[in-house]
Amino acid sequence: LVSGSRHPAGYYVAFGAVLLSYGIILFKAHGTPQIQRAYLQRILMDENTQYLFLALMWFTSRPIAVALLPYAIFSFFHTLNYLRTDVLPLVSPPGSALHATVAGKVSPFLQRVSQQYQMQSLRAVSYLEVWAVQPYLVLAVLMGRASFATPLLFAMFLRFRYYFSPLTKEAVAALKARLDAVLDTPNSPLWVKAFYRRAVELIAKYGAIETVTTAGQPQTQANSR
Repeated sequence: LVSGSRHPAGYYVAFGAVLLSYGIILFKAHGTPQIQRAYLQRILMDENTQYLFLALMWFTSRPIAVALLPYAIFSFFHTLNYLRTDVLPLVSPPGSALHATVAGKVSPFLQRVSQQYQMQSLRAVSYLEVWAVQPYLVLAVLMGRASFATPLLFAMFLRFRYYFSPLTKEAVAALKARLDAVLDTPNSPLWVKAFYRRAVELIAKYGAIETVTTAGQPQTQANSR
C-alpha cells in the first residue's frame, strides 16, 4: 500500500485513479449528468457518489495513507468481478482450449471468493472508517498533519453512511458499546465520564440521532424520517 507521507506522488496517482473509476461507474449507472431533481436525488442516493466525493476530499488534502485502505479493499473485489465477467470470456471464448478449464474451475473459484469474503470485507471497511480513520484524523489535526476541516468533512461522510449503511450503524453501535464498557468502571475518572457523555450528546445532535436512557445508561437511536 502506498504510503502517503513517503510517496505523495503515488498517493495522488492512486486517488486520481479512484476518481476516474468511480466517475466511470456512476456514468454507466446513471448516464450523462443532468440538472434535474430526479437525477440529482438518484445519484446522491448512490453510495458510489459518496465515496467519489470522499476520494475528491482525499485527493485535495494532505496525504493520509490510511485513507487508501477502504478503496484498496473495494478495488480487490471489483477486480475479481471484472476478471470473471469481462476478461475471462475474452481470453477463453466458447470453443477455445481454455474454455472448459476457465468455465469449470477459474470462474467459479473467483465467484466463490467474492461471495464468501465480500460481506466480511465490507464490514471491515465500515469498522475501519469508524474505529480507525475518524480517530486518526482527529489525532492528525492535533499533531498538525491535517487541516481542521478534514475530520469534519469525514464526519459528514460518516453521517451519510450511518443513514444508508446498516454496517456503519453496526460499527458505531459496537464502538459505543466498547467505550461504555471501558468507562463503566469505578476507576474511570468522573471528568472523563462527563466528557464522554457530553461528546456522545454532541455527536447524536450533529447526526440527528435521538439520545434515550435505558436502565440508567445513555443509548442512541436514529430518528425515523
